[in-house]
Amino acid sequence: MSRNLPSLGLKKFLVRLLIRRPIRNCWLSWPKSSRGRQMAEFTTIARPYAKAAFSYATETETQTQWREFLQKAATIASDDAMVEVLKNPAVSAETKCAMLDDLTKDRDVNGSLSLLEALSHYGRLLVLPSISSEYDALVAQGERALEVTITSAFRLEKDELQLLESKLKKQHKGKTIRVQTAVDKSLIGGFEIRSADTVIDATVRGRLSKIAESLSA
Repeated sequence: MSRNLPSLGLKKFLVRLLIRRPIRNCWLSWPKSSRGRQMAEFTTIARPYAKAAFSYATETETQTQWREFLQKAATIASDDAMVEVLKNPAVSAETKCAMLDDLTKDRDVNGSLSLLEALSHYGRLLVLPSISSEYDALVAQGERALEVTITSAFRLEKDELQLLESKLKKQHKGKTIRVQTAVDKSLIGGFEIRSADTVIDATVRGRLSKIAESLSA
């Protein structure tokens, strides 16, 4: 399987990845006493890459494969011998990218090569462990989130939407509720709440359908 992105998602994904502030050999420039500040900077730089990878993995339903790839790449990039290679300015960006690509082939996933190319081009391969950690945090956060779509015949007022969100939070304690709204006039009145595994039909159309079913029984 090719590790390059399919053409439809390539441009969108690369736009997210190409953050244009290089690290400038930060492993060399930071003294040992400032390594805490260095790691904080790594985290800041890693976050948009992790978000881009997570967003793409979610869209393509490859979250697990991306997690495995990033964990493998992070392990390799944090090896002492590899760190010396990655921070060596005499080794070209293309060579560094090719090495990591070859060493992570057993964790093949669409888009991984595009990520490695973007990181190597801007001198950021050393940030891979931080990207992996940030990606894991996003996955954990997503597992605690419930995506809900509320469709109503007419646009809900702010207080009506807040009331529904409050009830959903009580029903799903410990989860973050992410609500999207939509309007469908064919519902006639009321609303429908839809999540991954639940549908609550409180629409006039739904009630009329049930009445029609009972009359025809």
